[in-house]
Amino acid sequence: MSVKAKFLSLIFPTFLMIGCAGFSDHTVYISEQQIQSKLNDKLVIPLSLLKVFDLSLSNANVKFDHATGRMHTKFDTQLMNQLTGKKMAGKLAVSGNLHLDASTNSVILNDAEVDDFVIDGVEPKYADAMTGIAKMLGSQLLNGLNLYTVKADSLKVGKTQYYPKEMKVTDRGLVVTLSPYH
Repeated sequence: MSVKAKFLSLIFPTFLMIGCAGFSDHTVYISEQQIQSKLNDKLVIPLSLLKVFDLSLSNANVKFDHATGRMHTKFDTQLMNQLTGKKMAGKLAVSGNLHLDASTNSVILNDAEVDDFVIDGVEPKYADAMTGIAKMLGSQLLNGLNLYTVKADSLKVGKTQYYPKEMKVTDRGLVVTLSPYH
């Protein structure tokens, strides 16, 4: 076998493997901290509740539950009564299912539920009413919230364009599988 033939027999499989690598799936990992940061950025603007209260959320603490596929989040809250000007602090706990929207390359919060809403110093008779309002309005305001968009540089490797194919919830984060367009 000539040197040229040996060279081609070694280099051809290498180029073939490199070329085929552009046709395989790859994964993107999204951590709890990345989602927390996005939530803190998105929810910096106060939410208006019945045009009487402004609810500010901060310090998101996100935990993923791989068994149920749900995300559980606790927030520090500031509730401002627009009528009296009084500010109150508390905690809000929210959970929801996560959905991968391939059309927007995003992770979306669905089936959002307010699990707990506690405002410090509120009398029990008012606390139940406030929790009921928060549960009703909170799920409406948070359903469909875009939690994370896969970065453009993850969606294109070389000349190959990828799309989000599936997402798996783990206890440490999200694993998004990207597949090439054919």
